[in-house]
Amino acid sequence: MTQHVPAVTTPHNNFFFQVLSRKEKATAFFQRYLPENIASMADMAHMTLVESQHMSTLGVSLYNDILYRCPLTNEQAGYFFAVCEHQSTPDKQMPLRLLKYNTAVIEAHFKQRHKTFPIVVNTVLYTGKQPCKYSTAFDDCYAHPALGAQYLHLAPFTLIQLPKNHNDIIYQDQTLGLYFAAFRSCRDNDPYAGFAKFMEHDWFPEYFNNLPFEEKEIIARYIGWCVNKEQYDLEKVLTLITANQQEIQKIMTSVAQQYVEQGVAQGIQLGREEGRLAGKQEGLLYTAKNMLANDIDITFIRHMTGLSIQDIKAL
Repeated sequence: MTQHVPAVTTPHNNFFFQVLSRKEKATAFFQRYLPENIASMADMAHMTLVESQHMSTLGVSLYNDILYRCPLTNEQAGYFFAVCEHQSTPDKQMPLRLLKYNTAVIEAHFKQRHKTFPIVVNTVLYTGKQPCKYSTAFDDCYAHPALGAQYLHLAPFTLIQLPKNHNDIIYQDQTLGLYFAAFRSCRDNDPYAGFAKFMEHDWFPEYFNNLPFEEKEIIARYIGWCVNKEQYDLEKVLTLITANQQEIQKIMTSVAQQYVEQGVAQGIQLGREEGRLAGKQEGLLYTAKNMLANDIDITFIRHMTGLSIQDIKAL
């Protein structure tokens, strides 16, 4: 099984994948949230990110999941499965979904010519607005849990709920807290204001400002996707993320380049759908129009697309 970067279906799914596909973040995540007996058996130094899209054959969308293979003691194979649940309300049938996922993981494991069942451990990060009060145990889905456990059993999954309290200890985690804060903020009506509240705390800006540039960029892109673009332009969002003008310019260039690449492809595809031939120039115009809609400076658009100021203003 090989790594696969999923298609971007929502900024939340993309952000979740970008964070936990980084081994150091995944290691910190699983060390904190795995059941103690499993964590003590896990050889996380040899944990590897694996392909999980094969499970879509079961008819379940899996663009918000991460799957790692991790050897356990006594030659026991293990898989750590993390799902990010973005629905506003909790899913009472989550244990059933996890059972389908786990079955697919086991089937893929046997296709690799392994001869014994792997241990699959499930973790669900729930970011919905309503608290999840449903049981995490599969047995509790039966009218008679004790009887159901005799015939089909799935261990309870670990549920992580992001608290609304900005002072909560979960957000002060030096490795994961910033990402949890971004998730919490982007589930609010005003993500910019939500993240700004975190930045008001004495402990938050210090370790945020010490983040590597790449991690700042991931968070900036995510918040930029989620804010009301009529209220907050890209530069304002970046000013919240960093005061370093070189970093702001670098991120703007990176984001703009993504606009260009996606916009050209979308413009050409739009032309095909309308039954006409659309080339790169039309794709660039389509890109410039989207960038204007996001209040990106005209001079900057000209620099990134190569279009003339006159052509851009005509849009």
